[in-house]
Amino acid sequence: MKKMRFRLLTTVVIIAALLSGCGSSSTSGSYKSATSDSYASADNYAEAPAAEAAYVDESYDMAMYDDSTTAGSGASMTTENATTSNRKLIRNASLSVETKEFDELLVSLDTKIKGMGGYIENMSGNYGSRYSSYRSSKSAYITARIPSSKLDEFINSVGETANITSKSESVTDITLEYVDMESHKKMLKEEQDRLLEFLDQAETIEDIITIEDRLTDVKYQLESMESQLRTYDNKIDYSTVDINIQEVIDYTVVVEEEKTPVERMKEGFAESIRNIGIGLREFGIWFVINLPYIVLLAIIALIVLIIIRAVGKRNKKKREALMEEKAKRQAEEAARGISAEDSKAEVYVNKPGKNS
Repeated sequence: MKKMRFRLLTTVVIIAALLSGCGSSSTSGSYKSATSDSYASADNYAEAPAAEAAYVDESYDMAMYDDSTTAGSGASMTTENATTSNRKLIRNASLSVETKEFDELLVSLDTKIKGMGGYIENMSGNYGSRYSSYRSSKSAYITARIPSSKLDEFINSVGETANITSKSESVTDITLEYVDMESHKKMLKEEQDRLLEFLDQAETIEDIITIEDRLTDVKYQLESMESQLRTYDNKIDYSTVDINIQEVIDYTVVVEEEKTPVERMKEGFAESIRNIGIGLREFGIWFVINLPYIVLLAIIALIVLIIIRAVGKRNKKKREALMEEKAKRQAEEAARGISAEDSKAEVYVNKPGKNS
């Protein structure tokens, strides 16, 4: 009998809590839930969802979404500012900048970021001193987190110390997601408190196990939701700024208006003369830097040339010797041929009976 009274009391409390939740969220949506006979019933309790629809706090919702505050006699700037300040906005920016003083700019950016209450989340760079043609290879990539209220100030300060070649900004409004998550968290918190009360009053092992299982699930959802809310708060409070830095000799000129053909020819001719001068200067620098290699290559080439000439002379002498030997042999053979012919002729003349 005492057990039945406890279950009946539990059922009444649950239904009253659910009905009160539905009544408080009537201005922004409906809160649906599957009722059960008792929290002590494991099968029915597991089917009761925490929430299936968004629950929006009236005090939060009315300040942001009530159009009556801006309609009618005209929206005031105060009302608009108040509405904007209540919104949950994530602002991000991306900058590509050029600088003639690479190291100085890095120090300046680090000082500005820390001075505004921000921090560097990631940084990578190439700080080598090697040059390709006349353009420096120094570069760096910085991901900084800046307080959202000081984002515009930071971007302007970067433009004062470096040449911004490209800039992009994005704003993501997560107000609805944030409000829904806060409302869901509030309901889970209330459910957790009720479960703790029921756990204190539970008498059977079955009731305790059922309530503790649901309590564990609610705690897990609360922790996950609080973690997500903290992540949102961090993204809202601190904007992410990606900065791509490149060291150059001359800044890129942004053409604001179309130039005449004469102006383009003058500038093109002057640029060509300038490039020729830079090319000669860089060639001279390259020649002096690589002079030891050039001398070494010249010595090697001279040695190879001497060897080739020596080999050529020796081969020439061999060829001349062979030619002389061949000519001598041919002369001897020719001489032997003439002697043989004379011997045959003499034999023929002295043969008996030839003159009779």
